[in-house]
Amino acid sequence: MPNDAGGGPPPGAALDPSSLARYERAGDRVLESLGEAVCVLDGAWRFVYWNAAAERMSGVPREQLLGRRLTEQFAEALGTELARAAAETMRTSEPRELRAWRFGGGAGGRAAGVYDVRCYPVEGGGLLVLFDEVSARVAQEAELAERVAEGESLRELARAMAAVADSPTLLAVLCDAAMRLGSAAGALVAQQRGGEAEYLAAAGMAAAGAGVRFPVAGSMYERAVRERRPVSVAQYEATAPPLDALARETNVGPILATPLVAQDQVIGALFVVRQRGEPPFSARDHERLGVVADHAALALWKARITEEAQAADEAKGNFLATISHELRTPLTALTGYGELLADEIVGELSRQQADIVERMRSVTHHLTVMIDEILTYSALEAGREQVRPSASSAVAIVRDAVAVIEPLARQKGIAIEVDVPSHDPRLVTDVDKVRQILVNLAGNAVKFTDRGAVRLVVRNGDGTVRFAVRDTGAGIAPEEQARIFQPFAQVESGLTRRHGGTGLGLYISRRLADLLGGAIELESALGEGSTFTLLLPAEPARGE
Repeated sequence: MPNDAGGGPPPGAALDPSSLARYERAGDRVLESLGEAVCVLDGAWRFVYWNAAAERMSGVPREQLLGRRLTEQFAEALGTELARAAAETMRTSEPRELRAWRFGGGAGGRAAGVYDVRCYPVEGGGLLVLFDEVSARVAQEAELAERVAEGESLRELARAMAAVADSPTLLAVLCDAAMRLGSAAGALVAQQRGGEAEYLAAAGMAAAGAGVRFPVAGSMYERAVRERRPVSVAQYEATAPPLDALARETNVGPILATPLVAQDQVIGALFVVRQRGEPPFSARDHERLGVVADHAALALWKARITEEAQAADEAKGNFLATISHELRTPLTALTGYGELLADEIVGELSRQQADIVERMRSVTHHLTVMIDEILTYSALEAGREQVRPSASSAVAIVRDAVAVIEPLARQKGIAIEVDVPSHDPRLVTDVDKVRQILVNLAGNAVKFTDRGAVRLVVRNGDGTVRFAVRDTGAGIAPEEQARIFQPFAQVESGLTRRHGGTGLGLYISRRLADLLGGAIELESALGEGSTFTLLLPAEPARGE
């Protein structure tokens, strides 16, 4: 009776020899078509099957292999992880698998490769082994892992350089990173000065090169800078600059030089040195160290700009301090003479003489205020201004400020009014700085008020003291109110200015108020006047 499943033999029926042969040939064709290498070993470790893929991978034809023992063809496999796995499979009849197994071909075989290997037991004794060459995949994975690690190293370098503000430390960080990322034993950074270049920093086996100068002409430095790319030599020639002296004392081998370029300006070159006998720098090394140099060049460029700006600020501060001191000395003498004349100690003055003396005192006061502003501005910008707190009376500070500005107000016919509470507010602060702020605010009020009065008001708040200076001047437009607190800002500008000054008074006042833990507020309306209010804590903040 025919099989309902369709044409096959009845269940339990034995295959005839011709059918068995046909199935075996079909199985062989399947094995031959596989991309994996397939081999079968009998119980005596002799090769009984070796497919086409195995021939391609090993370079060993099956005619040479079949019937031979494993140890005869691949003696180097003895003692390997694969041999142990195969023996264990033979013994236990349990499959084994090896991932990324590295093995070199035997005599007459192909070069070493990386394989995934699976071992299966064969019924009746023997072993089926499948090899899948994964050299390319493993190489890609290794390259990817290397690039990921390289990227993280470069990010760490960028972070490290961003955290450093001075050139010497940056150069040390650069040399260390170049040796690490360039698999090198030494590194140097050179900068050109005229026809020579000098190593500003050096590390590792090249540390002795720090401070050494060499001619630029014909050197690797010249070539790297000219070509704007990394250049290298496989073996250093002691007859060529720039490492002649160093090469005689150390074991210098391959060298790479890459320019340091920032904002299209060459600021130096990085040299990376390997020991003699080490491999030359590869294209990947060129690429990697070129990126390191780019990061470093930008960081060095920023650091040098900052250092130059700081040096310029320091020079400016020293100049201002010197010139201000030179001006203050004769001004102090003029002020003293003016006081003597005004007090008529040397004789009675006529009305005309008294007017001249009053003008002289006004001018010397104006110049003194300008010099004080310049000195304070210089100290604030340099971070040298210090707070010296002491207990004081708010009313006393206001009266001292009024005494300073009263001559100017009297000359303009402006009344000075003082409104203080019956209970004198006390505060702990830097009295000189508070007085300077009030003199600036009240002096500006008098300067920009043509008629009317300037009023100083003191009020005691909740843990604060408020000093308000109100005028009846022209007022300040809303769009100007933030700008006037900037250094050198003027409400008036250009050739139409009627009032002198440095434009530093309000800037200094706000900076001093900040130092004292306070603030300055402004309320103003065009045509109605302005009110500047200094708010100070009655007690200094903890830690000040």
